[in-house]
Amino acid sequence: MTDTVLVAVSDSPAAFEAAEVAVELAARIGATLHALSVLGTGALNGRLEGADHLNVVREQAATAALRHVAALCATAGVACTEIRRHGQVAAQILEYAHDVGATVIVMACVDRPSHTLPYVGSQTLRVLEFATVPVLVVPVRRSDHRGAFAPG
Repeated sequence: MTDTVLVAVSDSPAAFEAAEVAVELAARIGATLHALSVLGTGALNGRLEGADHLNVVREQAATAALRHVAALCATAGVACTEIRRHGQVAAQILEYAHDVGATVIVMACVDRPSHTLPYVGSQTLRVLEFATVPVLVVPVRRSDHRGAFAPG
């Protein structure tokens, strides 16, 4: 049985860091990597003017994030599958992990400029709570935490 690494990605710097860790892990253990981008539903569904345009931008960002991971995989010689789903983020991650037989799920901490420290977001917490395989939560590598934890 081949190991399968699932990385959940978005267009955030924190997600790109998680993708780098996932690609390195997959390369080290000879695993296939599945890059999954989930666009949450209900957030903009016609509720505000310009929602259609914003949804197009979200789709483009997801495509760009997946292409970034595919490029990382190509450089590392890792087999990669890119997938985009729509729905409740944690549920889609867990369902896809089950579907592909993921042996580990890699996710990022939330990195928001308004927070002094990165934190585990609600979707990651849900995945941690209900996952049946290990979940690797990658911390954000920043040096501007005023002396707080900043790996790297």
